[in-house]
Amino acid sequence: MNTSEILGDMNRVPGASGSVGPDSVLDVLAPAKEVPGILAALKKSGFGHLSFVTAKDLPSENLIELVYRLFSYVSRTDASVRTRLDRANPSAPSVSGIFRTAEWHERETAEMFGVEFSGHPCPGKLLLPDGVEAPLRKDFKHEEMTPLPAV
Repeated sequence: MNTSEILGDMNRVPGASGSVGPDSVLDVLAPAKEVPGILAALKKSGFGHLSFVTAKDLPSENLIELVYRLFSYVSRTDASVRTRLDRANPSAPSVSGIFRTAEWHERETAEMFGVEFSGHPCPGKLLLPDGVEAPLRKDFKHEEMTPLPAV
């Protein structure tokens, strides 16, 4: 299956829109509930490597954007699947049943951005001590944090 065929399939998913960027990266924006199906379809189409899962904090839009980055060793191309979550209660289904490596990526994203991954098999903390929540959000504050001087 080539990139344009995959893109056509992604654009048929309810609420999803896809495009191919100038760097030939397939980019799909979809509702959170559709992401597991999209990732499963991409895996079946040759995108067998989940490179990472991360998030972007978009406080001006009151959103957290999840980003899933995939790679195909067959076509030597990348794909990004993005979904936007309500910043007040960010929740998305876990994709660890599709890509086992997502377990670690989701745990880190949950810890750093406060995203809940429903259905995750082991949602415990990885890195942070108790009392530190979502330090990569733009509005993060902590009593032990020293602000950097303005440049």
